[in-house]
Parts: sequence; C-alpha cells; structure tokens
Amino acid sequence: MKIKFVSSQAFSLMTMSMRCVVLIACVFVSSIVSAHNVLKSSVPADGATLEGSPSELALEFNGQVRLVKLNLKIGEEEVEVGFKPNPTAASSFAIPVPELSPGAYALEFSIIGADGHTVAGHFNFGIGMPAAQEGAGH
Repeated sequence: MKIKFVSSQAFSLMTMSMRCVVLIACVFVSSIVSAHNVLKSSVPADGATLEGSPSELALEFNGQVRLVKLNLKIGEEEVEVGFKPNPTAASSFAIPVPELSPGAYALEFSIIGADGHTVAGHFNFGIGMPAAQEGAGH
C-alpha cells in the first residue's frame, strides 16, 4: 500500500475551496429560512382606481399563511367587513365587502407564515377617485 502525500499548496487550495463551498451553502440556506411571506397580488390592486364598489377583496400570498387581521379604512374611519381570523392556513383569501361608497381606501392586514413570523402589510385603492398616496395617513 502506497501513501500519497499532498503538497502544502494543494492542501491549502483544497481547504480554501471547501471553506468557499460551506460559506455559499450557509448563505443560500439562510436566505431560504429567513424569507417571509409576502402579498403576491390583490384585487383591487394596490393603487387601483375603481369605477364602482368591489364585491370582495382578494389577497394572494406567496405561500400558506394565516390571515389574522384585516382592517379596511376610508380616511380614519374603519369600514366593517365582518372579518374573523381563521386558524386554517391558505395562500389566497376572498373577503366579501358591503357596498362601498366613493372614496380613497386603505386596507391593512397581518399574516402569520409557516415560519411563525407575523408580517404586516397594506395597500390602497380608490372608488371613483385616485387611491390615497403612500404615506398619507400611514
């Protein structure tokens, strides 16, 4: 049986290569683990101007989430939509709304993702007028 010795330069190069592979793997895994759920789309869309009242608000997320809070406001006044949190996770939700009068609306929501993190979000839309500008009242 012959024993082969690796030169110190080759050993140093192999060690450096392994360190790079481990570093890249750690960065990749941490980016996957730390990714939170986000709103992919909504109806009405953020910034949309509608001619009439929608019959429902639709939210679609990039993964399974629990929708735990949903507030619809026109100005500072809250609009009652009868939302009740549901412990069942889903990637899309449809919330029926009453007939909404013309105005600028803000919808605020909170979700809990599979990772257990709570994420808050919001979007604006208008009925018969432009949506509220970002930062106005937020």
